[in-house]
Amino acid sequence: MNIRFFSSKIKSSRASHRLRGELTAKTLQAQGKAATALASFDGIDADTVFVALKHSQPEHLLEARNRGAVVVYDLCDNKFDEKEEYLPCCLAADFITVNSEQMAVSVKEHTGRDSIVIPDPCERPELPPAFDNRQPIQLLWFGSGASLKFVDWVTLWQRLEREIGNYHFTMVTAKAERITNKMKERQRRGVFSGINFDKISILDWTWELQGEKMQDCDIVLMPVESQNHRTDTKSANRLIDGLISGKFVVTSPLASYVEFDAYTWQQDYIAGIKWAQAHPGQVLERIAQGQQYTKQNYLPEVIAQRWWEAAEYAIKNCNH
Repeated sequence: MNIRFFSSKIKSSRASHRLRGELTAKTLQAQGKAATALASFDGIDADTVFVALKHSQPEHLLEARNRGAVVVYDLCDNKFDEKEEYLPCCLAADFITVNSEQMAVSVKEHTGRDSIVIPDPCERPELPPAFDNRQPIQLLWFGSGASLKFVDWVTLWQRLEREIGNYHFTMVTAKAERITNKMKERQRRGVFSGINFDKISILDWTWELQGEKMQDCDIVLMPVESQNHRTDTKSANRLIDGLISGKFVVTSPLASYVEFDAYTWQQDYIAGIKWAQAHPGQVLERIAQGQQYTKQNYLPEVIAQRWWEAAEYAIKNCNH
């Protein structure tokens, strides 16, 4: 048996391709198992479990099936209302995999089909728990351009200035200069006020820069709009990357985050920053405990084994 993680637009900068394809394939290879992540149908046959990743189309699934493969469609974004290929791909696949329990609920609601839940692995190296409690406190947010839509940035920036004051907030994302210029111009025109852009750095994302800024920060500040069908189905990949990097994560109670509640802060984010500043010893304890939990459940080796077991199940139970 071999696993082919596929997308015709496979791209390392895309988290779903990197985490659910490339990292998992590399980990399985290190375990002596046959797995690849490619934009290719070469070598696909009846011994292949073909995992169609993000941006796959129905014709890709059909091509793999015509070659004899067991076809799996992997979903990690709740965009049934936006992506016309979602429903036909779900119906064409032999099996469906998803990144979270809530995503499985959405698939069931939209297609009537069950899913195999396989969460994202952590991808960062483990670093010792660290909380320097400096002044100004160093805060970090990181995420895709899509993730920017699910945070009320104006309110967040205003509250940091008004209620924390002595801080520096770094954001690592896409199209950084465009975002910075747009928001500064909006404040200049009087659309809003009370934001100190001298204390905010918005930088263009790279995997390396995110890691560098993670080491430099005191708190990963990652509030998310939790009452939203898109965010409700997200995996905990950003949270666990913060924890494994030795940082205290201040965030929101998303469905996939709740299991980490004892190791993070998932209430009001300003209160979380202030609590951390007042309890540095407890912060370090939470991080250390969270790292142990993460290693037990979310290391690439653990998640890769879940993929292999799912592939074995698919091969055994496929009807064609």
